[in-house]
Formats: sequence, C-alpha cells, structure tokens
Amino acid sequence: MDPQKRAELQGRAMRELSIAHQLAETRLNRALRPLGLTMTHTAVLLHLANAGPCSVGDIAAAMEVNQPAVSKTLKTLAERGAVTMAAAADDARRREVALTPLGGDLIGQAMQAMHPDATVAFAGLDDARLLHLVELLAEVRATLDGARG
Repeated sequence: MDPQKRAELQGRAMRELSIAHQLAETRLNRALRPLGLTMTHTAVLLHLANAGPCSVGDIAAAMEVNQPAVSKTLKTLAERGAVTMAAAADDARRREVALTPLGGDLIGQAMQAMHPDATVAFAGLDDARLLHLVELLAEVRATLDGARG
C-alpha cells in the first residue's frame, strides 16, 4: 500500500477507535451510575487489582493523567472504603494506595453492571471474530504502551 493510502487508513482506524471509545464509555458510565462508580473509578480499581499497592504517581503515570486528577478519584474511592491511602514507609511525602476487600467487591459489581452493554456491543461478532478483535486491540494497546513518551 502506498504511504498516502496507509496514512489515510491509519487516520480512519484512529477515528473509529476514538468514536468507539466515546460510545462505549458513555454506555458504561451509565451502567455504573447506580453503583456510584464511573469508568475512571473502575479503571483505578482494576489497576490496583492487577498491579497491587502503588503510589498516586504510579497510578497517574499508568493512566497517563495528572496526579491531581488521580488524587480526586482516589479521595472518592477512599471515602467509600474501596481503597486505603497511607504514607509510604520509605518516603512520607509519597502516598501508597491499596485496594480493600470492598474495592475488590466493587470490581465484581462493576463487571456485572457492564456485562449487558458488552453483550450489545459485540452481538454482531461470532466467537472467532471477537477473539480476533481482542487480539488486534491488545496488539495496538501494547504498541501504544511501548511508545509512551
């Protein structure tokens, strides 16, 4: 494929990803609302479940947002008892964040709340196409993750 056509195709792919992201996030936030959660809350909880205890800065870096935005989200989650925050043992200026059992329960509830929307989103894909989509998206995610700047 010539470079111009490739650039146009890449632009289309990025637009489709962006639109799909916006549509999915809107639906999922609506599904999470009865739990008092947003996709941002859920993403932080999932990060902690996968990474284990970490600092506010580590979460901000992983999510590519600024620390004040993460701090605001963590304050809400801490008030709900979903996370704990304490001064790090090696540096009292650094805050260590950990998932609580309630936070783990919230993840399960969030997954259940989002399931109907996932069913709608992927209804037109058979298992093989869905698996292929997951593999392609994982490849794109890994490439973007590796190219952080």
